[in-house]
Amino acid sequence: MNAPAEGGFPHHQKPNMERALRQALSDPRTRAAARDRLEWDDSQVSRFLSGQMGLTIEKIDAAIEVLGMVVTTANYMDFLAYGARIGASCYCARAGAGECGMR
Repeated sequence: MNAPAEGGFPHHQKPNMERALRQALSDPRTRAAARDRLEWDDSQVSRFLSGQMGLTIEKIDAAIEVLGMVVTTANYMDFLAYGARIGASCYCARAGAGECGMR
């Protein structure tokens, strides 16, 4: 596996909620649903996109939902990555013999 770049993300751009939300509110296919979930009218969307208005703390959960994102911890993601590496159906691990290939 490639070593992570600065910020811990290997060779791709770090996720950015502002950029993703701007895209969701600019794309005609997702704009109406995003606007409705945030309970914004078109003028609020325009002000957000122009930088004249920010996202209030009350809207953070809605914004995360609009983007299809979830909040988790780095430790949990490390756990998932480790589990994927050894395999959830690894016979050795499931039988209590440790990781496959480890003796």
